[in-house]
Amino acid sequence: MKHLESSYTGQNEWWKYLLLILISFLGGQFFGAIPLLVVLAWAGSGNIDTAAVQSMDFAAMGINSSLGLALIILPFILSLVLFVVLFKAFHQRTFATVINGTKAIRWRRVIIGAGLWGMIMAFTLVVDYYMNIDNYEMRLNWNALIVLALVSILLIPFQAFYEEILFRGYLAQGIGRLFKNRILVLIIPSVFFALMHGTNPEIQKFGFWVMMPQYFIMGFVYALISVFDDGIELAMGAHAVNNVFISMFVTADGLAFQTDALLKAHEIDPSKELGTLLVASLVFVGALAFKYRWQLSALFRKIEAPVEEV
Repeated sequence: MKHLESSYTGQNEWWKYLLLILISFLGGQFFGAIPLLVVLAWAGSGNIDTAAVQSMDFAAMGINSSLGLALIILPFILSLVLFVVLFKAFHQRTFATVINGTKAIRWRRVIIGAGLWGMIMAFTLVVDYYMNIDNYEMRLNWNALIVLALVSILLIPFQAFYEEILFRGYLAQGIGRLFKNRILVLIIPSVFFALMHGTNPEIQKFGFWVMMPQYFIMGFVYALISVFDDGIELAMGAHAVNNVFISMFVTADGLAFQTDALLKAHEIDPSKELGTLLVASLVFVGALAFKYRWQLSALFRKIEAPVEEV
C-alpha cells in the first residue's frame, strides 16, 4: 500500500478531513493555551503585556524562557493527541496509514532525515558564524542550556511531528484523493503550511511577503521528499531537528523561539537566509535522492486506488 493511495481505504468523505483538522488543531490550541494564559496572568499580576506575548519574549514578561517554550509547544502536543485518538473513529483505518501507508513507522528514516538536515544546518551556522563573527553574541550558560536542551529535545519533536502528520500526511492524502495529482499534493499543503505561520513574530518584524517564501519552501521540501519516499518519516525527522537546532543554538530578536540559545544574532538578513535555505534544500533533497534512487517520474504518477481495492 502506497502512502497517498492509502486514503482509498476506510471512510474518507471530505467533511471528515475538515472536521478532524478543526477539532484537533482548534481543540489543542484552545485547551493547550490555558496553562500559558495562567502563567502570563500570574507573571503580569493580571496585566498581560500584549506586545511581549506577540513577540513571544518570555524573558520580558519575567518568565523563564525554557518554561515559555514548553508552554507554547503544549497546544501542539494536545493537538497531536486529539488527532491520533480520533483518527480511526473518523476514517476506519489505522493511524500508521497517515505516516506511510503501511502498518509500521520507519523510524530509521526519521533518524536519517534528522541527521542529514542537522548536519547541513550545523555546517551553515558554523560557516556564517566565522564569516560574520561580529554579528553573533556567544551566551554559554550551561545551566540554562541544559534545561533548554531537555525541553527542546523532549517536546519540540511532538510539535514538528504534528505539523508533518497534518500537512504532509493527512492533508496531502485528502488533496491526493480529491485531485489525483501529486504536483498539487506538493503545492496546496505547502501553501497552507506557510499560511499557518502567518502569525509568527517573524512576520511582524520582516513582513508577510518577505517571510512567506521561506515557509513555503520549507513546506515544499518536506512535501517533495515525502512524495518521493511514499511516507513522511524523512520530513518528520528534518522538521524536528530544524526546530530543535534553532531553539538550542541560535536566536535573534523577532524570531518565534526566544530561548537561552548558545548564540544570539544581532541582525537577520531574510534575503540571505532565503538563499542559504535554497542551497541547503537542494543539497538535502539531492543527497536523499541519491541514497534512495528516487526517480523524477514518481512525481507525475496519477494517484489511483490500488488494484486490489477497486
